Amino acid sequence: MKHQFKFNPLATAILTLLCGSSVSSYAASPASAENDAEQLKQTISEAYPGQSFFEQYYVDKSAPEAQQRAGHQLSSAYCQGAWVTPIASDIKAVPSDQATSTITADYGHFDPNGDSILEGNVIIDQEGRQIRADQIKIDKTQTYANASGHVQMAQAGLLSQSDSINYNLKTQQGDLSNSLYIAEQTHAHGSAEKISRTSAQTVELKNATYSTCPPDEKPTWKIQANTIKLNQETGRGETTGTKLYVKDVPVMAVPYFNFPIDDRRTTGILTPSFGFTNDGGIELGVPVYLNLAPNYDATLTPRYISARGPMLEGEFRYLTENYGEGMIWGGYLPSDKKYDDQDRKDLHILHKWDLNQQFSTNVDFNYASDKDYFTDLNNNPNSKTDLNLRRAWELNYKNGIPGLKAQLKVENFQTLDNTVKDEDRPYARLPQFLLNYKHGSPLGLQYEFNHDTAYFKKDISDFNSTSAEPSGTRIYNDFAVRYNYLTPWSFVIPEVSVRSINTFYDQDTINAQNINSSNERKSTIVPQFTLDTGLTFEKDGKFLQTLTPRLFYAYAPYKNQDSSPNFDTTTASINYDQLFSPNRFYGHDRLEDNNFASLGLSYSLFDSIGLERLKASVGQSFYFEDRRVTLNNTSDEFDRERRTGPVVNVSSQLSERFRVSANGAWMSNGDNAQRDVQLYYTGDKGNLYNIGYFNRRYLPNRQDSYDQAVASFIQPVHNNWRLVGHAQYDLDNNVAREYLLGVNYESCCWGVSVYGRSYYNDLDNVNDDSVKPKRAIMAEFTLKGLGGFNNKLASLLETRVLGFNNINQNWTER
Repeated sequence: MKHQFKFNPLATAILTLLCGSSVSSYAASPASAENDAEQLKQTISEAYPGQSFFEQYYVDKSAPEAQQRAGHQLSSAYCQGAWVTPIASDIKAVPSDQATSTITADYGHFDPNGDSILEGNVIIDQEGRQIRADQIKIDKTQTYANASGHVQMAQAGLLSQSDSINYNLKTQQGDLSNSLYIAEQTHAHGSAEKISRTSAQTVELKNATYSTCPPDEKPTWKIQANTIKLNQETGRGETTGTKLYVKDVPVMAVPYFNFPIDDRRTTGILTPSFGFTNDGGIELGVPVYLNLAPNYDATLTPRYISARGPMLEGEFRYLTENYGEGMIWGGYLPSDKKYDDQDRKDLHILHKWDLNQQFSTNVDFNYASDKDYFTDLNNNPNSKTDLNLRRAWELNYKNGIPGLKAQLKVENFQTLDNTVKDEDRPYARLPQFLLNYKHGSPLGLQYEFNHDTAYFKKDISDFNSTSAEPSGTRIYNDFAVRYNYLTPWSFVIPEVSVRSINTFYDQDTINAQNINSSNERKSTIVPQFTLDTGLTFEKDGKFLQTLTPRLFYAYAPYKNQDSSPNFDTTTASINYDQLFSPNRFYGHDRLEDNNFASLGLSYSLFDSIGLERLKASVGQSFYFEDRRVTLNNTSDEFDRERRTGPVVNVSSQLSERFRVSANGAWMSNGDNAQRDVQLYYTGDKGNLYNIGYFNRRYLPNRQDSYDQAVASFIQPVHNNWRLVGHAQYDLDNNVAREYLLGVNYESCCWGVSVYGRSYYNDLDNVNDDSVKPKRAIMAEFTLKGLGGFNNKLASLLETRVLGFNNINQNWTER
């Protein structure tokens, strides 16, 4: 006959075996959660009678008991099963000395002068904890306890079963023999010949195993260690005599390994990286993380590149209480054997500081020893080689005076290619002050003021004359008043503005060019008027259709600016939005003369489920005067044309999974200036296909040419295998700028990716026969629950394959 006991001293002592002193931080769980846990325990026991310890608690993900845990934690998306322990991980236990205990057993005997014994299906229940055993014995001093016979202990997603437990309740030290364990939250399970609690904060496992694979007879992988020490006080675990097994085959041995057991940052070795490239050979890097203090840390990565030599990379991160946060990183490779034995190095500094709610500042400094550094030595596949590395300090203001934003900055650049002439390098801004103030109603009268003052400096040492590249200060102002008349069916936005430019040459330019006092300053003021207006027509029925005609007009008188310098201004590119802008230039070195009107018409068709089955826009500009203000002080045929050619945008969501878009712009003589077409398809099986063609004609002083085709795909092939690929082909030069092809496999507890890549540096001249593409073969191998190697293919695909993130999420959650 089953007996029930209310015996807190004994229950408190026994439950200490499970929790030690760590339970003091837990809060009481709701009664409803405790009832759900009890029902779940009963469901599992009834559904899986007579099964092994692991099989009882590993159930199909579609089973009701697994679905009941949805929203907490389940196994990997690639697993067919899920761990479901008797007490869910979100049910927290209360301290043992504050909890009510319920003890049931076939037989119970309490002797204050001798041993107390519970026998036969012993169950001790507290809020958030449970112990089961065939027998539990405790001595009269309540110091030593022994539990034997199928001892199970459950708490917060953790479950263990042992042959016996011997425990000192006062010192909180003891041993568990021949134990099996399940950790639901980390999807892990394993065994240990002996588990010893050596103190209230430390546990030591002898001859222990660990795996996150399904509980098969031979898991795909497992870790086996002579000893595993877990220290709750330091948050670290240590293993000795560790071996990694794939099936029954040992593939790697590590005499000592240190790893975290909680979220605290600690010093240790991070996941190594490895690969092979045609110009570097075999590459191996072993990052070492240094937890120097709670508010700063560092990572040092010794690398070995077989064809180049040893290299050291480092990263230092810091967070201050009152002075912001930042990072410093770089690398050094002495005497590169593949680069004329030159030293290769880079350094980067980034600091951000919010002074208060209105003011913030940041510093951005970048340095590299040569233009090939990032392509040759940066093992991040997403790195982009910029010809000019930025160095800047900024002070920003916002969130103070309503509508006011301002910035003060000092900016310079390092030009990596030493063959670039000084005159072709960007100006430094020493300093630049930007201000924007907007006031009024976005649905009515509105005022806006913009200011840009900068001192532009360029030191020219390889050019005999500085006449073409002066230095000096430019002050730009514009003040605009507009009225925003907006209704659901129309809009009318007239605007009147006054713009001005004042330029002052510096003394070096005055001396070099023998500028007289009357030409030291340049001043230009130009008023401007614009009108942007349109109507919106809607027709509702089987489809919702909208038709929007638009008219834009701009007028600004001509002011001669031929002798004004050009510090940072370029010609705007041709596109649909540019038709409805009065600005022909990007930058503030020229004030446009305008007298033109643009007409546009947009059409959209939506179906009943909200898909935009068709979106089309066509527009064209008509000029009433020649454009006399230019950047190079010479007018060309485009400035004398009476109109542009049409600019067309067309796109369609043919279905929820298939989309196509096309854009084109023509010149007035009918020649095409630029065009592109793109097709996108995303399937419901994790497949994705993109293809596009981009062509732009060379127009002197207006746009560079390119003629390229791109394609990418992700194709599942069998079970959890899939192929991934990307290609970019330069039709102008008949050369592949980049090829990428890889294979990826994901399972419940491990994954592997192998891919090859052939690509050119962003600064490479592909027409130079001496320049060869870089080729790399990379491998990524991940043991889920332990970490992965490299982990770069996904980040590479994010930037190369449009829609990769969405399709990858669908793939892992299917």
